[in-house]
Amino acid sequence: MKNTPFILSEGALALPGAWQDCSINVLRFPQQAATLAITRAWDIKPEEDERYLGQQLEKVKQRMKKFTAGEPQDSTLGGHPAREVAVQFQSGQGPVYEKLAIARIDEHLLVFTLSRMAPFDDEAEAFWTAIKAGLQPEAQP
Repeated sequence: MKNTPFILSEGALALPGAWQDCSINVLRFPQQAATLAITRAWDIKPEEDERYLGQQLEKVKQRMKKFTAGEPQDSTLGGHPAREVAVQFQSGQGPVYEKLAIARIDEHLLVFTLSRMAPFDDEAEAFWTAIKAGLQPEAQP
């Protein structure tokens, strides 16, 4: 049985056999007053990517007050074609501004969501662009 590594902040975890990454990663950036959530969506057919994005936006709209969303735009995530949308809503702690990007990576969708309590200014936009460009997908065997 071949061990395949799963990379953690603390190191690599060698796992026996096949596995599927269903983790949710939440990274806080105190200097930027931002939080990055990284999720994965499996069992979404490639032709359903845009519908999945719409469903995710609808879920936020149903749960949050004063929800607004821009039009989804073409983007990239680590060199992969992506769809990106900016959203804003009211939470219990005040206004929330988010950038959401989804890209198909092999057999699943990778979703990056950067959240702030302040509008995206030029510095925040540059930070978001750097995050998207910073993804370095592993070569698949």
